[in-house]
Amino acid sequence: MVSSVLPDHVPEELVRDFNIYAPPGIEEDFHQAWATLLHEGNDCPLVWTQANEGHWLPTRSSIIEEILTDYTSFSSRSIIIPKSHSADHGLLPTTIDPPEHHFYRKTLNHTMAPAAVNAMGEDIRRIVISLIDGFVEKGQCNFTREFADILPIRVFLSMMDLPEDDIPQTKYWTDQLIRPDGSISFADALQKLKDYIAPYVDERMGKDGADMLSRMINTESKGRRLSREEAIKLSIQVFIAGVDTVVNLLGFVFLFLARNKNHRLQISQGKTSAAQAVEEILRRFPIVTVAREVTEDMEFHGVHLKAGDIVAAPTPLAGMDNTFTPNAVDVEFGRKDGTSLTFGRGAHTCPGKNLARVELRIAIEEWLKRIPDFHVDGDSPVSFSSGIVGVVNELKLRWS
Repeated sequence: MVSSVLPDHVPEELVRDFNIYAPPGIEEDFHQAWATLLHEGNDCPLVWTQANEGHWLPTRSSIIEEILTDYTSFSSRSIIIPKSHSADHGLLPTTIDPPEHHFYRKTLNHTMAPAAVNAMGEDIRRIVISLIDGFVEKGQCNFTREFADILPIRVFLSMMDLPEDDIPQTKYWTDQLIRPDGSISFADALQKLKDYIAPYVDERMGKDGADMLSRMINTESKGRRLSREEAIKLSIQVFIAGVDTVVNLLGFVFLFLARNKNHRLQISQGKTSAAQAVEEILRRFPIVTVAREVTEDMEFHGVHLKAGDIVAAPTPLAGMDNTFTPNAVDVEFGRKDGTSLTFGRGAHTCPGKNLARVELRIAIEEWLKRIPDFHVDGDSPVSFSSGIVGVVNELKLRWS
């Protein structure tokens, strides 16, 4: 999907060979692969790539923050790269802008409020403990398959009151939206998820229910409720986030802890809390790259943008950009000067951020109680994949 024709308004000197699905060096380090864009920042606040139908790439985190917060200039109607896939997306509320966005966001905020998430704490802890107890005596595990792939999905399906047996199939469809491998089209994967969730929406609309799906689709705001189509679209968006993003955050968090004994000791010895550790590791290792569509011809940081242009917003840059956070690459628990884009910014800040933090905090607390000293299995090299969400492909751990 490399565009063969350079748009007239794009100077040749701003063109770079950069594919967000395969940035240079992705096999060795996901974040360092993205860091190659930071080297352009002194002279080129934005660069252009012909990959994936052509789009802009900002080279500084402050510009990414502007793009994410200025919805009048950078619309969420196209959030997927390439742009043609956004036409198939159409989910709520990620593809609409304020003020229309407010009703749907209020519904999500109500469902994912801190009090509602904190009430799940002991259930999450039970799941975490049961997973760790299943392999702790072996002295090793495939962390990806035996923990990260299971925990967030079990928590999420429990909250939504959906069958755990559906995990493999629904995860496959979700993966094809986030990191397509060509085995099924984007549109077909999205339709499969719609067909999956629709019967549950039909069954629970208009009925009282304690589960998250029932509460979400039946929330009323100013006398208005979701239509059936809106409920399906909103449910799928929440589903995608619930079965993918936290799975991959766990991979990067525990890869860091496995490689950094001193940081593990700070937590296990009580020098810092797991909650503080989560905040700093998340700041350092953002993994999401969404897109925005330029709404009108404009000059932006000295670059001419045309209406309809796509601009990527790669949050992975924020964890390494010293102009955004001093000594950004250093993980310093308890730091006061960190600025994070891990959960986005502006109207579309991730509504599931509270749940993600709770899951990560409890996972670290219970893991370090049982496995305080662990490392990456030297016989299993770590590799990465890039896309809308970055991935540690497989993480195997060992301990005494």
